[in-house]
Amino acid sequence: MDAYLLDTTVLSIYLDPSHPHHLAKGQSLAALPTQSPQFVSAVALAELGFGTSLAGLLGKGNLATLNAMLVQARTYAVLDITHHTASVYAEVKSKVAHRYLAKTLRKHRPKYIEEWVDKATGQKLAIDENDLWMCAQAKERDIVFVTADARMKRISDADPDVRLLVI
Repeated sequence: MDAYLLDTTVLSIYLDPSHPHHLAKGQSLAALPTQSPQFVSAVALAELGFGTSLAGLLGKGNLATLNAMLVQARTYAVLDITHHTASVYAEVKSKVAHRYLAKTLRKHRPKYIEEWVDKATGQKLAIDENDLWMCAQAKERDIVFVTADARMKRISDADPDVRLLVI
């Protein structure tokens, strides 16, 4: 029986009834086996907390809805980052770098992964550090990482041991 780690994008869609993709993506998430454990990363909670806090400071968005989403997200079992996660993170990130930047890295090392460019397409990879941390958590525990962001496939393409489900 598989276990699942829910990405921030999935949580945002699933926990916000006003989100335009709430019904379709919510059905996909509800279709996961009910006996399978579902987890949320501490990283996803941080991202949701940041969004809620920033919306409050800017006076934008429906703060009541955002706070309710955060409260609901905290009801899931939470996976923390550990020193074991750090080792897996280093492995996953190096595989992504090798797959997409091998030639570039022989000359210099781009500082921020968000600025890394796919050698084949010339497009930015659009992978952020938080995505890598959550994928590392999923790989470390051999659980499926569930996301609504198809760009995350770049990570599992670089490291097939990252089990990914795009809904």
